Amino acid sequence: MNTLVVPTIRENCINEFLLKWRKEPFQEVIVVEDNPTKTFTIGNEQHYSWKEIHDILGDDDWIISKRDSAIRSFGFWMAWKRGATTIFTLDDDCWPVDWQNPKAHTLHKPVWGFINEHFVRIYDQSRWTELVPGMRTRGLPYRNQGRQKNIVANVGLWTNVPDLDGAQSLLHPVERWEPPANCDRIMPTGQYFPWTGMNFAFKRDVAVMCYFPLMGQDSPYGRFEDIWFGIIFKKIADHLGLLVSVGHPFVYHARASNPFNNLIKEAPGIKANEDFWELVDGIQLSGRTPAQCMSEVGDQLSGHTDVYWSKLGRAILVWVKLFE
Repeated sequence: MNTLVVPTIRENCINEFLLKWRKEPFQEVIVVEDNPTKTFTIGNEQHYSWKEIHDILGDDDWIISKRDSAIRSFGFWMAWKRGATTIFTLDDDCWPVDWQNPKAHTLHKPVWGFINEHFVRIYDQSRWTELVPGMRTRGLPYRNQGRQKNIVANVGLWTNVPDLDGAQSLLHPVERWEPPANCDRIMPTGQYFPWTGMNFAFKRDVAVMCYFPLMGQDSPYGRFEDIWFGIIFKKIADHLGLLVSVGHPFVYHARASNPFNNLIKEAPGIKANEDFWELVDGIQLSGRTPAQCMSEVGDQLSGHTDVYWSKLGRAILVWVKLFE
């Protein structure tokens, strides 16, 4: 089963979102509403608010962020619990590239096949690649190029509005942007990158690694949830010999957020972001499974002298137990 997880606070955005994605054959959609109770009704989709999160997790509900898109972590766990084999996530202001005018997107052939494009990049990538992107250079096998068996996640990109922080959005506003046509790649082992939560998919086997750190309400930080999740995910993936793919499929990013508000939310975390990757990179892992490695990350962070990192470590340990 494939499941889509979408965090939202806006009834108009989620209704428009669901309408625009109706052609994609998601077998289940989980909407996580970032409000104390449900403030609107939707169709047959699974729909959760803070109330349902508390009803299900009880006293452990503190590990799920409020007033931040990190609340989608609860949707990841519910998708896993309900038997999803591949889990997708999108922001509610991300739409199919050809949602309105296919001719407007000159670099990319507009096709309906978001799920399939993620599937291809997770389950059906070649072990060979061109020396020059888009050119069949000498030596590329014709008969058999093999297949990658250890790709566990694929991060898709966006057209229209790039995923910039508040400062870059204000300093270098982009009216319209499209990613390079040949941007698909498998990220090298040992290399980090700024993961975006707007558009990605992952296998069920690594769902326990898909925890977005505490952000928003009752947290000193905001808007670093996907970045810090990505650092932990990549650290563990590298240790276990697992790979992450980046590139297609693209989505149309309409951007509902305000860059001035984003800058205010991001300000406290800018310095911490410089330190966090070094902190995680220095963790010594010995586990042989995603859950074991997540527990090791939680153990080592929980013993940190910084109050936030220690709390995050304890949250990760509680998160891992949900998957037992």
